[in-house]
Amino acid sequence: MDYLSFFITTFTTIFIIVDPPGNIPMFIAVTESLSDEDRNRISKKATVIAAAMLVIVTLTGGYVLDFFRVTVDSLKIAGGILLFAVSVDILMGSRRREAYVEKGKESIDIDSLAVFPIALPLYTGPGAITAAIVLYSSAETILFKAMVILGILLTYLVVRLTHVYSNQIIRILGKSGSDIVARLMAIFLAAIAVEYFFSGLEGKIEGILR
Repeated sequence: MDYLSFFITTFTTIFIIVDPPGNIPMFIAVTESLSDEDRNRISKKATVIAAAMLVIVTLTGGYVLDFFRVTVDSLKIAGGILLFAVSVDILMGSRRREAYVEKGKESIDIDSLAVFPIALPLYTGPGAITAAIVLYSSAETILFKAMVILGILLTYLVVRLTHVYSNQIIRILGKSGSDIVARLMAIFLAAIAVEYFFSGLEGKIEGILR
């Protein structure tokens, strides 16, 4: 795989899982009672925390796998199942994410609200963590690995931009439009999950046959 194809695959995968457009209504729902200044402060903090957490987990995930003697193929299989479950959850109405919103509304601590539920798990959930570790562990060179990190940072740059222009985006898309975008992305995510699963399964079978 050439560098451009790998970067596009990496960025698309992480972008679909993090789902900046689909999470706009969630972000607005959590912060609707706050002033523009507080909403902006939460957005900045949540974006930085979410990006930093995913980058740290991505960089250290391989060592964790080695410590527990878990192969990349095993992670691909487990990750494929997990990502497929996430895609089904989005297609069925994102009930878990709506539950996070309700918990966020109960919080009165603005700084804590930026951490939970916005940064974790709304924007950096188990699906994003699994995908990032798999992509980084599968990268064969330092440049490929750097592209994974770049894909993560670019995704969260888009997250920040969606927060800045959230009101305008909602006016254009509407709630139903955002839901449609999220569900279309979920279909692609399901396809990626299937690829992960069978790629890991193929590697496991090859290992057994050897």
